[in-house]
Amino acid sequence: MSCWEVIVLNLRSILLFALFLSLSGCGGGGGSSSSNPAPVYQPTSKDLAQICAKENPLAVDALTATRQGVLADEKKWVKAYMSERYLWYKDIPTVNADDARYSVMANGSLDVWTSLLNYFSDSKTPLKTALGTLVDKFSFMIETVSWNSFVESNLRGYGFMLKRSTSAGLKVITVAYVYPNTPAMSAGLMRGDQILGIDGASLNDTSAQGIATFNEGLSPTQPAPHTFQILRAGTTFNVSMQATNITLQQVEYKVLNVGAKKLGYLLFNSHVPGAETYLIQAMTQFKQQGVSELVVDLRYNGGGYLAIANALAYSVAGSAKAQGKVFELTRFSDKRSSENYAMNFTNTGLNNQPYPSLGIAKIYVLVTGGTCSASESFINGLRGVDVEVELIGSTTCGKPYGFYPQDNCGITYAAMEMEGVNAKGEGGFSDGMMPQCTAIDDLSRPLGDASEGMLSIAIKRMQGQSCNQAAGLAISSQGLSGMALRDQSELLRPEWQTNKWLNTKP
Repeated sequence: MSCWEVIVLNLRSILLFALFLSLSGCGGGGGSSSSNPAPVYQPTSKDLAQICAKENPLAVDALTATRQGVLADEKKWVKAYMSERYLWYKDIPTVNADDARYSVMANGSLDVWTSLLNYFSDSKTPLKTALGTLVDKFSFMIETVSWNSFVESNLRGYGFMLKRSTSAGLKVITVAYVYPNTPAMSAGLMRGDQILGIDGASLNDTSAQGIATFNEGLSPTQPAPHTFQILRAGTTFNVSMQATNITLQQVEYKVLNVGAKKLGYLLFNSHVPGAETYLIQAMTQFKQQGVSELVVDLRYNGGGYLAIANALAYSVAGSAKAQGKVFELTRFSDKRSSENYAMNFTNTGLNNQPYPSLGIAKIYVLVTGGTCSASESFINGLRGVDVEVELIGSTTCGKPYGFYPQDNCGITYAAMEMEGVNAKGEGGFSDGMMPQCTAIDDLSRPLGDASEGMLSIAIKRMQGQSCNQAAGLAISSQGLSGMALRDQSELLRPEWQTNKWLNTKP
C-alpha cells in the first residue's frame, strides 16, 4: 500500500469519527453536546415582583401581597423590568448592582430608597437629543401612596402653583395660579404675588437653618400654620396658611364676546380623572352658546391620562373629522412591536361619559415649558386630522413618551416604554413644540382675563392681526414664527408630574 493510500484511509477514518460525534451531539446517540448547553432560564419581572427588602418601609403600601427578601431582590426586579419594558433597553449602561452606590448606608441603616433611586437612575439611557439634552429626562420612581394621591388630584398642600426665576442674582418665587376652594384662595393669595419669606426665613437666606425653615413652610411635613411674607404691587404684608388635604379642581372655563364672535376659554391644568366632569361641562356650555373660537390654556398642564387628551381632542375636532381616525399610534421597542397599537379617537374618556362634538376647524393653545406629554399629544393628535392648532407662548417641554405605572414593594416605577405619533406619522418632538406666536407668561394679570398677555394675543390673532402686531413687538412676524423661545421662569413642580400614561396595564 502506498503512502498516499495510507493518508487517504486515515482521513476517511477521521471524517467518519467526526461525523459520529456530530450525530451523537444532535441526539442520535442519546447524549448532549457540552458546547451547546441548554439555555438558562432568566426570571422575569413578574417572577421577581414584590420580593421586598426588610429594610424597605414602603413595602407595607405595595398594591399586591409581598414576600420578604433583601435589597438585591428589588434590584433584580428593577433590572428585569427595565430590560423588558424600557423603550431604550438597548442603551442601558452596564451597571454593577454590587457597587456601594446601590447599597447606601445612612445612620447605620440600609437606605433602600436612595440605593434603588441610584440604581434606577443609572440604568437610564445616556442618549441625547439634537439640542444636547437627555432623551430620557422623564423616567422616575415615587412612593406608591404619593403617586395614587397625585392621580386623584388629592394632595396635601396650600393649593397654589408657583414659578421660580432669578432677578439680579436673587431667587424669585411668584404665585402663578391659585386653585379654587383651597387654603391659598381663602388666604387671599393672587396670581403675581411674590413670596419673600416664610416664618421669618427669607427666600434668599443661605444659612442651613433659614433654608430648612423656608422649605418646611413651603412643603410642610407637620400640620401647623405658617406665615408667608408676600409682596404685591410694591406692598409687603403677611398671610397665615395651613396645608390641608385638598382635591384640586383642574379646570376653569368661561365664554368671552369678541366682536360678533363667541370665544370659549378653557383652562386645563392636569389630565386626571377628576377633571373630566368639568371638561364635559365646559365643552357642553361652549356648544350650547354657539362658541366658534376656542382657546385651550395648557401652559401649566404636565399631562396625565392619554384617554382624557383623546376625548377632549375628539370634542374639539368633532365627529366628522375624528370618527374612525387615529388619535395616537403608540410604538413600543422592537422587542415589543406586537404591542404597538392605534388609539382611535373616541368621544368618551376614563369615565365612559360622552363629550359633545364641537367641530372647530382652528384652535389656539397657550403653552410654556410646563406644557408636557399628554398635553402635547392633544396638540399633535388634532394636527393629525387637519385641525389647525396655533401655539402661543414658549416652547413646550418635549415629551412624546409614555408608560404604564408599575408598583413594586410600595414604589411606583415609570420607565418610559412607548412613543406616540399622530395619524400622519408625525411625532418625535423631544426638543419641544415651537409656538407660532411667541409670548412670555404674563403673571401680572389673572388667567382668563382678556388683557392677560397670551390670551390677548390669541384674541388679536382671531381678529386678523399678525403675531408681532398682536404682541406689540417691532420684530417681524417672520422672525417670530416658530421661534424656539424658552420661558426663563419654571414651575416649582417635580419632574415626575410631567407625564403621559395609559389607563390599561398590559
